[in-house]
Amino acid sequence: MEYNHQLTENDRHFVEDFSEYVNGKMASPRNVGKALADDHRYLVNEKAKLMFFFMEQLAENWHRDRYDQRNEWACRLAAEAIDHLAENGLYRLPETYYGKQKQ
Repeated sequence: MEYNHQLTENDRHFVEDFSEYVNGKMASPRNVGKALADDHRYLVNEKAKLMFFFMEQLAENWHRDRYDQRNEWACRLAAEAIDHLAENGLYRLPETYYGKQKQ
């Protein structure tokens, strides 16, 4: 993984545990998503940051053609959402973002 070398040990464990969880242990993504939002407001904000940074990376993967049929849906939707938010001044992308506005 490209970014694994930049992660702390705790972050690496979270990524591995989360991947293991969604790969067969999760019963309902919708219910889990709702439960994640039903938390302390500060924690919801921190979770949203993680979600948007994840979407940003998926969007960049879409624009760089770094996807296949297994994750095409996620990458395309993320690109549509992130690019729309950025174009409308609702989300600030880093200078290094390789997306629609950089092409």
